[in-house]
Amino acid sequence: MMMRSVLVALSLSFAATLPAAAAVPAPAAVMVDANKILAEIDRRASVFDDQQYEATMKVLKGGELKKTLEFESTMKGLDKQFLTFTAPGDVAGMKVLMQDADTLYIYTPEFKKVRRVAAHMQNQGFMGSTFTYSDMTEVQMSPFYNAELGGKDGSETTLVLRPKPDIERPYARIELVIDSKKGGVTKVRYYDGSDNLKRTQLREEWTKVDGELMPTRITMTDHGTGDSTVIELRNVRVNQGVSDDLFSRRMLLRG
Repeated sequence: MMMRSVLVALSLSFAATLPAAAAVPAPAAVMVDANKILAEIDRRASVFDDQQYEATMKVLKGGELKKTLEFESTMKGLDKQFLTFTAPGDVAGMKVLMQDADTLYIYTPEFKKVRRVAAHMQNQGFMGSTFTYSDMTEVQMSPFYNAELGGKDGSETTLVLRPKPDIERPYARIELVIDSKKGGVTKVRYYDGSDNLKRTQLREEWTKVDGELMPTRITMTDHGTGDSTVIELRNVRVNQGVSDDLFSRRMLLRG
């Protein structure tokens, strides 16, 4: 049950990084310094002070739907998240709290206990899902990766990211596809050390929220198994004046 709760939180971190209506810099500017473009992507991720939304997560195996979960999420900035499951019954009442990139807690109502997720578990997958702990905590990319220009095709510009020296990350290379028509990242590809494509994330159904475009459908596909997980957001509200008090262990224990 704990694994399911973490799994949902992982997917939401990607939704949170995306709001950005401003156009991506022109190709000539992109070529000047890819690291500056990556930093700009991170900066635009914080266009809203806070976000709240409801969501559905669908876990598919072999193209067949195996599990559907419902949850509500509140975020402040890029590093604070509070997630509550509402359905189905076996996960309703579970909560996830992320206070920063290194601090993640799970509350299970069955035992009325709060547990911290250990750092060594962040690269693990859960319940056959295609998301991992590191997907949740790696909200900003520029602190962990160096970037270079990978190419341009029409409105799409690709950045190639590799881990910075002395920083251990689960993938040897990540490709970000930035679409100037959306003003944000529309595709993320993950490669291992042998240059095998392991996973692909798609960000689709872009919708204006408070004047900013953001995707409301996020799909992660595991190319080894063919499995995928789909997150769909609805009833998105932003800049509601969310208090820091929400993001505490005490709030996890409240009914």
